Amino acid sequence: MRKLLMTLFALSVLQVSLFAGTFDLGLTLGTAAHWGEPLYDSSKLKMAWGVTVGISDDWELDVQANSALVPHLLGDTSVAVLLQKSMLGQRSTGTQVAGLGVNTLLGAGILVSDYFPGDYLLPTHILFSLTPLVVGNPISAKRERAFNVTLAYNFHTAQVSVLFDLVKYDFYLVGTYRDYL
Repeated sequence: MRKLLMTLFALSVLQVSLFAGTFDLGLTLGTAAHWGEPLYDSSKLKMAWGVTVGISDDWELDVQANSALVPHLLGDTSVAVLLQKSMLGQRSTGTQVAGLGVNTLLGAGILVSDYFPGDYLLPTHILFSLTPLVVGNPISAKRERAFNVTLAYNFHTAQVSVLFDLVKYDFYLVGTYRDYL
């Protein structure tokens, strides 16, 4: 429970500092799976939840917590911070004109977890992420991301693992068509 509270606190501090000067801001909800480190992560199914912040027309910052669903509800939580770039065109124009409706994201970042011989949260992984299918954009107020594959290198244990998100939904609060009505 202490880890979950620390994770929530870290996410809220990071969110508040990122609100100013953003193109758009959305909430993320989806699934997550982590393969390759059974010693440190016994859960195969996780809930992904977090925030996506548009920092330019083709760059975004994702802060995502992955919380275990099985075998212990919210028993294990890690936090991924990814900087991602839209590869096929603008994700948002910052105006009422929508960006590209179908896109691909390529990104890099870090994972903060307790996947090492210790029981506290530290940056543990370097992440390289590919989301081949992104449908929707911030102007339409929702977006679906499918088949995200992330290679994760744990620099504490020198292990490589795979993070997989089958589907994630982004629900935008700022930077949508509602801002231009």
